Amino acid sequence: MFVAASIFNYRIKEFTQFIRNTLMIVNQHNPTELKVKTQYQDLNRLCQQLEKAYEQLDNSHLSLQLTELDNQRDQAVICLRALSEGYTRHPKTTHQEAAAQLLTCIDRYGNRLYALNYTEETATLKQLISELQTRPECVQAVQTLKLEVVVNEMKQANQAFEKLFIQRIEENVQLEGPTNRELTRQAATAYRELLKHLQAHATLNPSNEYRLLTDLLNENTSHFNEVVARRRNNSGSELITASDTKAAE
Repeated sequence: MFVAASIFNYRIKEFTQFIRNTLMIVNQHNPTELKVKTQYQDLNRLCQQLEKAYEQLDNSHLSLQLTELDNQRDQAVICLRALSEGYTRHPKTTHQEAAAQLLTCIDRYGNRLYALNYTEETATLKQLISELQTRPECVQAVQTLKLEVVVNEMKQANQAFEKLFIQRIEENVQLEGPTNRELTRQAATAYRELLKHLQAHATLNPSNEYRLLTDLLNENTSHFNEVVARRRNNSGSELITASDTKAAE
């Protein structure tokens, strides 16, 4: 029996690597002798198309700009927290209290905002920035510590990122051929078809070769399932999307 793969909880690069590993394992045991040459070729073709499609996205000038803007807002968040923590040891009580106020505000949204995926980070930063610029106690704390420049930097980078992110989604939709989501679904279906045929042949013609192949494929699946499990324990699971790839990079 094959271990069930949590395919649609894999991030896109995890998914393509999972499929690529599967193909390499099957290829090492000769798809023709395993009587799954057709299924192997179908999955390999879809895997190549999927890798090519995401390579286009990775090389997109919009993707490069998004990476730069994401780094800019990440650095602003890290800077705001670091400066606030530093001011908790300031000799003036007013500065210590202002720093504590800002840390309390930031911590409501978690202490690793920069580790969130693109969509989550954009939404979370909008809420945080709104508090920093509208809640009287937060506004006063920012002014006391003279951190307006850092907050404005974070706001401008986040706004620019959000606008560009939407543009990239539109660019992705306009790519020729099947959409990336459709390619992912097709590859997942082809993967299951490959396993179904392998299982049938292994049942009808049991051998050490099929047992070894099954163990290797299960080991590969277990590895990627464990990655998903660890991520769920740390920050929640994420579905494969064509428009949200930060966490995969």
